[in-house]
Amino acid sequence: MAFMDSWFPTFRRLASQYVPLPSLWPPYTTDAQRRSLLRLIAAAVEENLPLVPLIESWAYDERGAQRGRLVKLARLLKSGRPLADAVEEIPGILREEHVLAIRFDAQMGTRTAAVRQMLDDSEPVPGSPVLRVRRDLFYVATVCVIGLLFATFMNLKIIPVFQKIMSEFSVPPPDVFERSLGAARMLARFWWVGAIAFFALIWCMLSTRAGRFIRHSIFGRLLAPLRELHASDVLQKIGIASQAGRPLSGALATLARYHFAPTIRHKLLFVRNEVELGAEVFSSMSDVGLISPAELRVLKTADRVGNRPWVLKQLATVKESRTRRQLARAAEFVMPAVVLLLSGLVLVQALTIFTPLVTMVQGLLLLP
Repeated sequence: MAFMDSWFPTFRRLASQYVPLPSLWPPYTTDAQRRSLLRLIAAAVEENLPLVPLIESWAYDERGAQRGRLVKLARLLKSGRPLADAVEEIPGILREEHVLAIRFDAQMGTRTAAVRQMLDDSEPVPGSPVLRVRRDLFYVATVCVIGLLFATFMNLKIIPVFQKIMSEFSVPPPDVFERSLGAARMLARFWWVGAIAFFALIWCMLSTRAGRFIRHSIFGRLLAPLRELHASDVLQKIGIASQAGRPLSGALATLARYHFAPTIRHKLLFVRNEVELGAEVFSSMSDVGLISPAELRVLKTADRVGNRPWVLKQLATVKESRTRRQLARAAEFVMPAVVLLLSGLVLVQALTIFTPLVTMVQGLLLLP
């Protein structure tokens, strides 16, 4: 089996995370590269090491766009730019969650507590729903490209021959054949819409800023699981501030100002304003949907008992685990749905080819 995979690979192997995409796609940076850089930053802060020489040396061992980004990061740090501002100014060098963790530690004086928590939570999990959906989407894109080439060849070479044969023998074309021709004419008339959409997609993939806008401003508003994961991260950071003895109002102000998701940022701004007016923190968070009523009751009990940091951490873990299980269950239906859709398209193409053949054979048999 290993011999077959190595000598006769299929395009499915291209969806693996181990393929060196940075050599093929320069703006791409792997999660492993980002986690390694984040570990380097955490170690430098914890051991009070100069960060600029470490990043300059690290840049020589990197590849792809990450090398240039590290060189730019070292140059910004040399000019006196704070670390949080420098990494935020270079899109793609770290994930938005990583940048927020660095910013939170710098603002709240918790050294690397939020960064270490992020490193523990961002370890890759084999078979995760994100990787599964990514592989499925890559599979769909590859099959669609191949299917488009096949459909183009069929409509340019085979369909005209069928039309000519049926016209010469006065055989009426079948309904499936006529509908397929109508769909092909429609696609030929509005091909420019697909071309614009394709180039827009490529631009969003290559542009880190546009990709961030789509993820957070569009998907973040439409997909509830993403909002739940962001709310879990907010609870984690509030728990870190509470455990370090920092005021919750300061943590809320930092998150409300620097959070990367617009929906979460607006909710945190409302909570911060309510707290400044004298409202209770967790009641205000419940009013905007960051925590559920059941979680609010648990947090009020934790305030009376005196174990708020531990409860915040447990609630964040439970919320994140529940949301990831929901995403995993949803990911199980992606591939069957894709297979059904593609099988329907293949069935239509098969009927477009074989139905005219059957019709012409029947017509020829009925000739005197």
